[in-house]
Amino acid sequence: MMKYITQRVLVLLEAFKAIKEKHLEAKRIVEEATVQAEKLMNEAEQRALNVYEEAYRTTLSQAEKKATELKRKAARDAEHELEKLLSVAEDQAKGIENKAKKNFKTAVNSVLSTILP
Repeated sequence: MMKYITQRVLVLLEAFKAIKEKHLEAKRIVEEATVQAEKLMNEAEQRALNVYEEAYRTTLSQAEKKATELKRKAARDAEHELEKLLSVAEDQAKGIENKAKKNFKTAVNSVLSTILP
């Protein structure tokens, strides 16, 4: 009977040993999976950061191009407006000059008619 109990105890010890080994193996697998998951997470975060940075650079570049285009358009519009204003100013200056010549002739005639009756 003692031998029977000893055998059963040995069987139980072997079972506990096998359970402990499987538990340690499972723990190791979980730890490896955790390390691998953290590595994958870090890689994914880095890729996401790289994508964000590239999108930021692209957006910034597009904004700079748009700003340059807007500046050029504003300069062209301002130049066109200036040309129109200069044309109007030249027309007004010619009109004033013509009136001044006419008034000068009238003034000279008025003076001459006063001096020379």
